[in-house]
Amino acid sequence: MEGTQRRLAAIVFADVVGFSRLMAEDEAGTLAALRAHRNVTDPVLLNHGGRIVKTTGDGMLIEFPSASAAVQAAIEVQEVMRERSAQLPEGRRMQFRIGINLAEVVDAGGDIFGDGVNVAARVEAVADAGGIAMTNAVREAIRGKSDLELVDTGTHQLKNIPDPVRLWKVGARPVEASTKVDARRRLIGVVAVLPFDNMSGDADQDYFADGITDDLITALSYTPYLGVVARNSTFAYRGSTKDVRTIARELDATHVVEGSVRKAGERVRVTAQLIDAETGHHVWAERFDRRLGYIFELQDELVDSIAARLRPAVWDAAGDRSAGRDTRSVDAWDLYLQGMHEYNTHTVDGFVRSIDAFERARQLDGRFVAPLVGLATSWMLLALNGWRHEGLDPWKNAFEAVDAAWAADNHDYGAVVILAASCPIRGDFELGIRMARRGIEMNPQGFIGHHMLGANFNAAGRPGDAIEPLTDAWRLGRHEPIRYNIANDLAWAHYMLGSHDASLAWGRRAVEINPHYLQSHLVLAATCGQLGRIDEAQPHVDVVLRARPHFSVTRYRTRIIYAGDDNKDHIVAGLLMAGLPA
Repeated sequence: MEGTQRRLAAIVFADVVGFSRLMAEDEAGTLAALRAHRNVTDPVLLNHGGRIVKTTGDGMLIEFPSASAAVQAAIEVQEVMRERSAQLPEGRRMQFRIGINLAEVVDAGGDIFGDGVNVAARVEAVADAGGIAMTNAVREAIRGKSDLELVDTGTHQLKNIPDPVRLWKVGARPVEASTKVDARRRLIGVVAVLPFDNMSGDADQDYFADGITDDLITALSYTPYLGVVARNSTFAYRGSTKDVRTIARELDATHVVEGSVRKAGERVRVTAQLIDAETGHHVWAERFDRRLGYIFELQDELVDSIAARLRPAVWDAAGDRSAGRDTRSVDAWDLYLQGMHEYNTHTVDGFVRSIDAFERARQLDGRFVAPLVGLATSWMLLALNGWRHEGLDPWKNAFEAVDAAWAADNHDYGAVVILAASCPIRGDFELGIRMARRGIEMNPQGFIGHHMLGANFNAAGRPGDAIEPLTDAWRLGRHEPIRYNIANDLAWAHYMLGSHDASLAWGRRAVEINPHYLQSHLVLAATCGQLGRIDEAQPHVDVVLRARPHFSVTRYRTRIIYAGDDNKDHIVAGLLMAGLPA
């Protein structure tokens, strides 16, 4: 059969217990809950080198490079699901059944076939709710490599499988489950602020409604013990007709805020409502009418009202926590909103236009920290996208804006995380780690703090410490345009650890999101080189050389930010083995 290949693989099949009943009771809610769970469990599979071959409703077929990787991933997935179930109302709890087999498969265009796949599907049906079952082939492959307690269940005549199959079930865990405290458990709730509707009848005022939403997200994120879903995750639902309860389940939120903005001349009207995600009932609703000059007081009152309905005891005055909005200049604030509108296009042209608006805001109020953070971020993204302009150095401009933001307000969340983001390039990894941790303390639900912690651990030559925060960033930043960079950092972390199958999995995910990011092609080329898969490396080598015809591994080595000659040598070796020119 043309385009097919045979190989030995560990095959995992998983599905949801009682899925048909759950769908009959609440179809939209069940699908949303499954998507939310997979946002957490999929990274576990990728971290062990798993490849999600396909999904079928509630079922998933996953291929792993080894039986050990498959079993460890299955155990971690079930542990995660137990932790999540403990935090959810009984009606929203969901359990997986997992079956594992080790056999030869036929790969045809990315899909896999063979008797071994059919056996894995039948083994899954034998597993207990929340449990794992495996064939004797898997048990033999992990013998002596694991302290798992395995229970022999004897031979089973599986449906449509001619020969009896001996099966084992996973018993008690050999070690205590992770004692890591999930930041979410300390939270009184997680709020998703949906994009406010522009009711002005003028599309040019969209930026203003978006700005009100952005400011509300930022201010709420400074409320103690309150988690706030990231901006790009909620803006993905602009114009959606989905029920707010479904949206909340997909975002793992306990409450949803929605509203509208009408701006006419010097008058502004904002309506807002806070909705309980479980019941769909309104907890609070209010309408605010103000003159534009009093817009900041309106925002403070809006944030105060929402926080007060969640838990008054933990709320300090909103005006003291509205990070980045420490200006009394309405014109500077309006220019900042325009800059963010351009920035959120996530295009090179948009970044250039955002810089112009942020600079004009800075000229009106040099102590207004938000546009300074915007400047730094825009310049950094231009640098990472390879933007060049005669006489301008994007990194130099980025670092100048970072330092200006820090000088303006070193207690601002944006200033803290943008300083952390600059540290790998500057080589001050320990400062970056401290700032990233501080950012996570300030906003546990913010993906950027976790991302920067992982990035600085990577750069400091501590890839083992980078995996967990980067995985958290991937989970929290599910709709972030820069998510490919998180996957890329995970690929490099696994590469430096020698976990080449996991590096391949994350590198492929990064390229799926952004096929033009050269770092992802470099990590895939290096990984394939290390694995001896030169044919598989060649397309990535071609992409690099088309974009950089004069690329040389020697020159690239001087630009590698990861500390330690061993790390640099490991990267260089993989690139040379892949066929990139020395």
